[in-house]
Amino acid sequence: MLRCAWCMKKNSNNKQVFALSVKFVEGEDYSESKGKIIQIGLRTRNTSVPMIVAGNESEAKLEGTDGIFALCSENCYKKMKETLSQELEVIKEFKDISLQ
Repeated sequence: MLRCAWCMKKNSNNKQVFALSVKFVEGEDYSESKGKIIQIGLRTRNTSVPMIVAGNESEAKLEGTDGIFALCSENCYKKMKETLSQELEVIKEFKDISLQ
């Protein structure tokens, strides 16, 4: 079961999940974590949040995604997107995706 990367609520299996897809800046290497959920530190929030690292052969990776933040609501999604726009030391770019 995933937790929301913003508010840390558990996402139930039958609810929509909002997802924010990210690409890492050149030089960031998470190859040992591919296919796993890791913690990413956010300076502006003074905390760390869970992020799914795309596996080598995953559909996400084949589409250019390095990591995915799972979020429980549109409100949490917007807050995470605003925060990530300030956290560009590790994240190069992000795009909208939706999981169900």
